[in-house]
Amino acid sequence: MAEPIHGFQVPILRGVWERIITCGAPRVYARAWACLWLFLGLCLLTYWGWRWLALPVFGWLVGHGVLVWLTQWNSRWDDMVLAQMNQRYKGRYDAG
Repeated sequence: MAEPIHGFQVPILRGVWERIITCGAPRVYARAWACLWLFLGLCLLTYWGWRWLALPVFGWLVGHGVLVWLTQWNSRWDDMVLAQMNQRYKGRYDAG
């Protein structure tokens, strides 16, 4: 095999063509979801004490489970939701 020509042939990084997954969910959504529930947990801890910390943990666990399930169902589910919100997909297509 010939040597690669510098500037023309480089190895492709996995992050370019493969989704970056954290604990089974897309990294951006997993971190945003965890930050949301951490903030809520700190607010509950500040105002009502330790008894209420189980609520944010349970909420994060359920939400992260949904993110993992969506990722297993369709690895590009977020693109599909965004396209539906931007109305790029039609409900039904007309022939012709």
